[in-house]
Amino acid sequence: MHESSAAPPESTTPRRATWFECFSDLVFAAAVGQITHRVGSHPDVGSVAAAAGLFVPLWWAWVLYAVHANRADRDTAAHRVLTGCGLAGIVGMAVFAGAVGQSRAVDAGFVIAYLGARAGVAALYAWDSRQNPTLRPVFLSFTTGSAASAVFWLGGLAFGSQVERYTAWGIAMTMELALPLIVNRRLARVEQETDHLRERFGLFTIVILGESVLGFTNGLATARTAGWAAVTAAAAFALTVGLWWSYFNGSGIRPGSHTELARTGKLLHVFTFGHLPMLLALALTGASMGMAVTGGGSHLNTTAADCIVGGVIVYLVSVSVVRAAFTGIREGVVVIRLVTAVLVAALLPIATHVPVAGLLTVLAALVIGSVIVETPAQRQRLAELG
Repeated sequence: MHESSAAPPESTTPRRATWFECFSDLVFAAAVGQITHRVGSHPDVGSVAAAAGLFVPLWWAWVLYAVHANRADRDTAAHRVLTGCGLAGIVGMAVFAGAVGQSRAVDAGFVIAYLGARAGVAALYAWDSRQNPTLRPVFLSFTTGSAASAVFWLGGLAFGSQVERYTAWGIAMTMELALPLIVNRRLARVEQETDHLRERFGLFTIVILGESVLGFTNGLATARTAGWAAVTAAAAFALTVGLWWSYFNGSGIRPGSHTELARTGKLLHVFTFGHLPMLLALALTGASMGMAVTGGGSHLNTTAADCIVGGVIVYLVSVSVVRAAFTGIREGVVVIRLVTAVLVAALLPIATHVPVAGLLTVLAALVIGSVIVETPAQRQRLAELG
């Protein structure tokens, strides 16, 4: 695509995700797969905790690239080159993610790859701030915060104890997540393209849901033609469809439905950070789908049951909180989803005692049922939005 220094012409057509952004999501998808594979290969509390811890910096790296592209990227050659260099860091994260915790060398590889990915974002802001003065506060805040957190990321490698190392990494990650909140006023002039931002988060949600599809299809391929596996896979597919339907249902995907996200502020932060537990829950649910299908029709172990049932609960609560920020806690769809979360939570005490196909079937029925029940409220919301 021809690169020009002139400002892009105004257009009433909503901006859409570019093909290069979709390609970038594939790179992140590979890293997500390596992280969630830890749960499938070793279904215990330690693997779940490790996967959750590794998912956060990966998700945050995706947010940084998505938000930058929303603010400044017009898919020029320079943006593609700089983003491609940063994505090399994401590839490195994918390579090392499956073995983090096994040796200091692997941990160092993961950290250096992550810092390389963040350097790519800094380079993009440096490039764009030359022509767009409103991005200079973003560039200065981002590079200062990145340098400060890098001290803890790299410093953690000096510790021989994993507890101390991961504590230092936790401090670094907390600093990074807190930075947008701390410098919120400095970024007041920076505007977002709301429909494009909403679309980007939706596309990444599909990437995460793809892990569920891979989970139960790989499980079915492993189990081959066993009748119990087919039934369980069908239930897992229905649950995945229900989760997809719930996220993309109704008024939340209507163009212009998130106009409040145009400027940095509370709603933008709720929308962004609300997706972290939501997507992590979907990732852990998907990570356990393969175990569910290959389990011989038996019951799930505690870890897999907690990941699947608990993941659905966290997803429903998170998506309700994000929606409530725009509509209010008493809005019909919010209430229905919270009630559904309570009903799903009632399954936790018996999740390991119910045949896995039955458990997934009930979960699918609850999620899809909630989508059907909330349809009138979705229509009412659409009418209110005009």
